[in-house]
Amino acid sequence: MKISKATARGARSYQEDRYFVFPTVIGTYLGVFDGHGGDECAAYCVKAMRIILTHEPASGLQDAVAKLSRETRTMRAGSTASLVFIPKDESRVDVAVLGDSPVLVSRPDGSIWVSPEHNVRTNEAEADAAIKRGGFLAQGYLFADYSGDGLQMSRALGDAHLDKVLSREPEVFSLALYKGKFVLMCSDGAVDPSHAAAKASIDSIVALVEAGGDAQEIVERALAAKTGDNVTAILVRL
Repeated sequence: MKISKATARGARSYQEDRYFVFPTVIGTYLGVFDGHGGDECAAYCVKAMRIILTHEPASGLQDAVAKLSRETRTMRAGSTASLVFIPKDESRVDVAVLGDSPVLVSRPDGSIWVSPEHNVRTNEAEADAAIKRGGFLAQGYLFADYSGDGLQMSRALGDAHLDKVLSREPEVFSLALYKGKFVLMCSDGAVDPSHAAAKASIDSIVALVEAGGDAQEIVERALAAKTGDNVTAILVRL
């Protein structure tokens, strides 16, 4: 297993993305946290995950996200959480996604599995669920009341002012892994922050990876496209 990783501020003057790669006795844990409203939540999550995995290396991804949710719920800043676990035998990848930082897994037939996107602009079911929790949508953002800030995502950590309308439950998956294939994790700045042309962008990134590109080249591609967002990528080649 070969891992490359890279991150950049992009056009912004601050960096809210955080990531980790943490090998344990049972396998390797990886994570991408795309912070918003400040880096407090994302930075805390990286530190907390290292503590969780040091003391409980067999902790499931869903349990880990539940702990992060409890510990960040009062924070004003927020973050996505995309977590991956690959066991020592590299037979599978476990994925937990909360928010819109995508995870891609290549398959033997050439297809690409892409994690769901918890974004009210692109996921109608997520938008409907947030509205049922008491939220409302305006100009592509989810709000809890008329005086607070909005958020594109329907699921996130932190964002205390949106607590009543956000889901804190990740979607969890387990997929088979194959030699010669890859797992890619990134913040949405690496794909398409506007979420208007994500499919074409993902196709372009997959072509780059299949041509031998690494995480640094994925980040450089986004910067060349003037992403306007922070950019982070972790690429695992089997």
